[in-house]
Amino acid sequence: GRMSKMRNLQNEAEAIQISIYCEIIMQMLKKHKELSVIKMLVFSYLIKGQKFIPNSIYTANTSQDLIYKGLSLLAGDYIGLCDSIGYIIKAIHLLIQKNLINLENNIIIEIPNEELGKSAYEESLFLEKVIEASKRMSDKQFMREVMYNV
Repeated sequence: GRMSKMRNLQNEAEAIQISIYCEIIMQMLKKHKELSVIKMLVFSYLIKGQKFIPNSIYTANTSQDLIYKGLSLLAGDYIGLCDSIGYIIKAIHLLIQKNLINLENNIIIEIPNEELGKSAYEESLFLEKVIEASKRMSDKQFMREVMYNV
């Protein structure tokens, strides 16, 4: 009946979200090799939304500056971020099950994969720099910045 149709649509929509995040996570790891779970959650969410953000908004010089500007993209989007966390965690779980990534001590680690082609979700040069800069910041400090920005 109508309810099962709705449920099927929901499941389909969820599957699409999860596969998009799988692709984003794989792309990020290809470039950055490893990233903590919390940073992966935040940045994969930003990359998914990034298609609508012109690259030229920011140029940043210091890495501190870079992280502030990168996370400011989350401003006012707490609900969007929270809604996406479930999908991203499912994507991470799926990739671990399929042996495409490793998880050790809260760090997601690349398992090199030759077959990874170009993605619709390439990160901008700006976000690439933000992600690299974030590696020098503890998860605790990073979360503080995220909470401050959303």
